[in-house]
Amino acid sequence: MTDFAGQSGYGLADREAAPPAWLHEVVAATPIDNMVDLIVELCSAQAFAAYSDDLEFCLKLRASVRENLETLKSVLCGATSLEGLTLTEPLKFASAQAHLGIPQTSMQKSYRVSFLTQWNEWTSALRDYITTQGISQEEATSALTWLTRVLFRYQDVVASLVAEAYSREGEALSRSRQHVQQRIVREILKSDENELTPSEVDTIGYLLDQSHVAVLLPNLAWGAANQILLGLRAVALPNHSLVYPMTLQSTVIWFGKRGGWKPETLRSIQDELQRLGMPASVSGSNDGFKGFKQCYDEVRQVERVRVGLNAVTETKVLCYEDVALEILLLRDQQRAIRFVQSELGPLSNDTVEAERLRETLEASFKCGSHVATAEYLQLHEHTVRNRLHKAEELLGRSLLDRRIEIQVALRIRKLVVKRK
Repeated sequence: MTDFAGQSGYGLADREAAPPAWLHEVVAATPIDNMVDLIVELCSAQAFAAYSDDLEFCLKLRASVRENLETLKSVLCGATSLEGLTLTEPLKFASAQAHLGIPQTSMQKSYRVSFLTQWNEWTSALRDYITTQGISQEEATSALTWLTRVLFRYQDVVASLVAEAYSREGEALSRSRQHVQQRIVREILKSDENELTPSEVDTIGYLLDQSHVAVLLPNLAWGAANQILLGLRAVALPNHSLVYPMTLQSTVIWFGKRGGWKPETLRSIQDELQRLGMPASVSGSNDGFKGFKQCYDEVRQVERVRVGLNAVTETKVLCYEDVALEILLLRDQQRAIRFVQSELGPLSNDTVEAERLRETLEASFKCGSHVATAEYLQLHEHTVRNRLHKAEELLGRSLLDRRIEIQVALRIRKLVVKRK
């Protein structure tokens, strides 16, 4: 094995003060998988919290972190030089952030978090070796100083490369009409302003002084969403439409119409989405500039409910009007849980029996009679009667008492109680 003093991977300045020979062995023997997981978790929470649920974004973040760690490890082992360093995934990730309009300050923060964590992890590995091997204080200090110096030199190089990639992508995007359109929409959603300039209206190609409906497609990127737009327009018959990439893998489409939306037209949009077989959340109809933003808020709230319901039922497409009550009650999660427990009592338990009784109760409320309920559940009528009687015993009151509250509690329970 080549001694560090004879390696040329660090550049001229590093050869003048090579690390102790054992440092190479420590670095090479240190696994990085746990480091990758820790850095991704910290960066997601501290720098990219708004994108922590965006799978594609998180995968790009993980790929960037992993390549950075692997490259730094190679540099510390002397196999890679800082001079002429090339990276792939970190530069792709920087470009992705530029596309999403993530401020460069967030990217800078993520690198501060990342390199501080790496320094803590690498120095911890060295200290463990120093302690177990009885390394002298002088040699230990030399090793830790060298590692710190190389790590922060690596940080400077990488920070410059990703900042350049971010700026280059940002400049290219700033010349793109599509990106300008997305920037204007992003500013509309974030600001308290209630009007656009004529040039901004012309750029986004969508009038805000009309009645809006929004559709959130959580698993469809901007390009793919544009491909299904024609079919949706054919059933919605809007005056205008606008496609906006919410994240790297999810898209929101607004449809605008003068004169308002009829309920049957909203249902036709839902039916078309069902036919396409893709998950989607649909807002209610809202008017004007504020209505445009209200639609965006609604589809995000509907999507949270849809994801929660999808854990217990196959819910592909959901409309705001179908879950407006759930959205209202879920604004206070703890109060919603207490409401469910108070109204359902033992029926809220996560047991096979309680689940069977809840299913029968919901079917009974839906169907209206024992005979129809039995047919719906494909059970004998006596079985339905027995289950409903058992439910009344556990509730301690007739099902006719607080019927509405029980129905609401059954709906809310699906969203607030975690399944085993």
